[in-house]
Amino acid sequence: MSNADGLRSRLQQRRVPRVAAVLLAAALVLLVVLPLLPSPSVSGGARLGLFLLPLPPLLALGGSLAALLDRKIGKNSTTLWAVGSAVFGLVCVPALLVFVTLTAGP
Repeated sequence: MSNADGLRSRLQQRRVPRVAAVLLAAALVLLVVLPLLPSPSVSGGARLGLFLLPLPPLLALGGSLAALLDRKIGKNSTTLWAVGSAVFGLVCVPALLVFVTLTAGP
């Protein structure tokens, strides 16, 4: 492979996995909107927020899996997006709890 072919193949590679970016954006929007939603009782007294709480980490971990499976991005970008998405998924719930505590009070 010549140098021009290597440059052309690197230019054709994306840096951002599209599915992972969409899932992370959805998780971020849900993190911001979730404390603002009314929390009616559903399913025998449980709050709606309790059912929506696992969604941001699941979306972020789905983004991590999507980054690993995307073949059109470079190897370094795959690793960075997968690890970054997984860390974002682990930080989602504690960040949400701190945000709700700061805005609504204990």
